[in-house]
Amino acid sequence: MRSGLTAFVVRDAGGPDFYRIGSRGPRLFECRSCARQTSLTAGTILEGTRTPLVKWFHALYLMQTGISAKLLAELIQVTYKTAWLINHKLRYAIQVHDEGRPLIGDLQLLGDFYARPATNRPADPLTYREEPAVAGASIDPESGALAEVKIKRMSADAFSRRAFAADSFGGFLWRHAAEDRAGHRRIEVVKASGCEGVTALGAVWRGAIGWLARTFGGIGPKHLQAYLDEYCFRVNVRTDGLAKLLSLCGRIRTITQPELVRKRYGVRSIRWTGQTHRAKLSRSICIS
Repeated sequence: MRSGLTAFVVRDAGGPDFYRIGSRGPRLFECRSCARQTSLTAGTILEGTRTPLVKWFHALYLMQTGISAKLLAELIQVTYKTAWLINHKLRYAIQVHDEGRPLIGDLQLLGDFYARPATNRPADPLTYREEPAVAGASIDPESGALAEVKIKRMSADAFSRRAFAADSFGGFLWRHAAEDRAGHRRIEVVKASGCEGVTALGAVWRGAIGWLARTFGGIGPKHLQAYLDEYCFRVNVRTDGLAKLLSLCGRIRTITQPELVRKRYGVRSIRWTGQTHRAKLSRSICIS
């Protein structure tokens, strides 16, 4: 546990007295009691970074609205590669946080396809040009408003072109919704817009698509999920985004650049442990 630059306590050992190890950089310390060496960023998303922490904090602040790596590189005066890595490490912290918070209670679901119009070409395969995704939200039982939202990519193999059936949402529920042990959950499938205008969940979906288009000119399938999770994070935390992101960065261990490049669908999802059969699932969903 770190308590500033004048004292710290090494986890599971030692006391507050320490040495500074100047030969290996200004951020390394050694506990006088157990001789264990550590740093202020050890065990955090910032571990091993050579970028000044003030630039990281600037990036954290800018993440509240979402920013491209190109613009971030210009604003904090780093290379594009460094800015890309900072942004994706922060998105990884958000993804780890998101996967530990399944949706609970009554739910709304919306199915649609994401496409990158700025880069679509007739020769592109359908699996590259259009990505099926499900937007889901838990509903506040008192106000009826959206309490927490998620937007998740789904396997293209489970869908026909631009067609979502009731059973198509089973994979989303299995991975991203908590088990309904009482059996009283109500699941409503909504559209992005209806006779009364744009629905609340439709506004979230369209907001995500608009943000991706304005900020990045569209996103390819490899890292799309990370960007969708980032957008939903801001929707869910509302005005407390900076404090929450700082907390996540201090609790979640880092990920390396090679791991980020290999990563395709994000961190491993939890499983929805309900035993609902598909036929039963279809009967419990209300299409509106």
